[in-house]
Amino acid sequence: MWYSPEKYDKEFSNLNDEFLALKGELDDKEAKISLAKFLRANLGFTTELISGIKLAAYQEATLKGMMNRNFSMCVWGRGCGKTFIASVFCFLQCIFEPGTKILIAGPTFRTARFIFNNLEKLVESKGAELLSQCFGAKSKRNDQFEWSINGGTITAIPLNGEKIRGFRANVLVLDEYLLLPEDIIKTVLMPFLVAPQNMKERLEIREIENRLIEQGAMKEEDRMVFENNSKMIALSSASYTFENLFKTYKEWMEKIQNKETTDATYFISQMSYEALPTEMVDPTIIEEAQTGGVSNSSFQREYCAQFTDGSDSYFSAKKMHECTIPDGEEPTLRLSSSDGAKYIIAIDPSFSNSPSSDYFAMTIMELNEENKTSTVVHSYAVAGGDLKDHIAYMHYLTDSFNVVMVIIDNAGYQFLDSCNENDKFKNKKLKFIDFNSDAEGADYEKMLRQAKRQYNKELGHICFKQVFTTNFIRNANEYLQACIDHKKVWFGSRIAPNPDAFMRESNKRLPVIYPKGEGILDLIENQDNLIYQTKKQCALLEVTSTARGTQSFDLPQHLKRNTSANRARKDNYTTLMLGNWAVKCYFDMMDLGEINVNSTFSPLMIQ
Repeated sequence: MWYSPEKYDKEFSNLNDEFLALKGELDDKEAKISLAKFLRANLGFTTELISGIKLAAYQEATLKGMMNRNFSMCVWGRGCGKTFIASVFCFLQCIFEPGTKILIAGPTFRTARFIFNNLEKLVESKGAELLSQCFGAKSKRNDQFEWSINGGTITAIPLNGEKIRGFRANVLVLDEYLLLPEDIIKTVLMPFLVAPQNMKERLEIREIENRLIEQGAMKEEDRMVFENNSKMIALSSASYTFENLFKTYKEWMEKIQNKETTDATYFISQMSYEALPTEMVDPTIIEEAQTGGVSNSSFQREYCAQFTDGSDSYFSAKKMHECTIPDGEEPTLRLSSSDGAKYIIAIDPSFSNSPSSDYFAMTIMELNEENKTSTVVHSYAVAGGDLKDHIAYMHYLTDSFNVVMVIIDNAGYQFLDSCNENDKFKNKKLKFIDFNSDAEGADYEKMLRQAKRQYNKELGHICFKQVFTTNFIRNANEYLQACIDHKKVWFGSRIAPNPDAFMRESNKRLPVIYPKGEGILDLIENQDNLIYQTKKQCALLEVTSTARGTQSFDLPQHLKRNTSANRARKDNYTTLMLGNWAVKCYFDMMDLGEINVNSTFSPLMIQ
């Protein structure tokens, strides 16, 4: 469907017909103007001419929308090419509008860098010789990528810190819009578009107009009307109806459909994978659609660009959203202990070094002893990493947080043995206590008492193994669902949108070894992203039962079939389930009170 309201209708002459009607020779100025008009009116031809890229019809139509509207939103299914179209827009906008300053941003600096790097590939590819001549100096720093072009710049920067607040641009390209904090969008990003970039030129024109009006050579109503050339491009897959993306989508749609003229203009492109040309569709996606996955809500969001309410999940996405601490409030996600707080670590190990393997996952829960609740404040998720790196990260966590309990999947308990054998843990051993958390009734209380007798934080006796029995899987998931429903488990607020928290955390010196080219900024951004991914994993889960009543909590079949490095995973959900269960066990243990050890030997005094 294509919809354009009458208020956007304008009288346009057919430029191509005008060009065909040209006869004789044109002077230099006329020739340049005619060529610029022709190239601007035929974006597909222009793109192919300067870059060698042949656009599909939907891509050219999208670019025309972006070029001709102040606010554009692309809600596209996976594989539709949001990053590609954003890269093409960037160089076309700068070529046709000299002096344009484009800011590329996303929920993480990694996201912004991805679009920038994609643009690099296009410019440096074979057939893009003309395009490459348009670009000038390029710089890459830890917190800013910038490329000059046609008197302007294309810049990728992180969203956090004061740096972005002092930045100025007249075009914003915002990737993964659904993950951007609403407050950042309103208070930091939108002001970029208020002040025009050519303010000096405008003031000079106004001064000239004022003099002419004073001299009687010009009337007030004849003043130049300055066109609003600011643009914002929002790129995203579809989300839930309770999130900010859908709210913005509805607001823009109402402004488009409103018959009254507004100062700004809007364009929305919402496209499923089904709308792509056949040759551009991955056959595996078609297979997923033909095997029943098409009705799944996650498939509807990810591939069909449809917004869903999240009510059909075992773990309600809406309720998890309600259990998330709002941006700017405490507790935030943490890189180390808060004063006096206690923490539980949950571990779901994976020892494969394949990038397509399961995550080696860890989750840290901050305890609130007053109301017996907990908050997810730190996460770890690495696919295909080395064991030594996992050990190093575990050392950072135990060194930086006041850890009072560790729970680990019994299938991978050897990880803690490996930690103890490492020199980093020579002064801080992690030892197991005997505890069967599956026990019930009097047996459970007996296990609690036994565990509490063994529990000794000073000696490191704080760990227990959890066997994934059928009973445990059912009970732990039911308990997690109940904790979400009754707000007994929370998700910490993001660091980046909170200036105080960002300064507090970013100034910390942590005993962590960063991957090459990364630093504490990447660690902060990763934490903000992982909290969303954890909730997303929970919302994706489907519950199935066998004829004998055995329950399984797993990803939908159409997601499980994907074996790529970027496949969906559930390991952070697993650590959340484990951590939440450990919180219950810890509070149960502490509530027992003092454990008296009965004497079995009476000493005798011998003279």
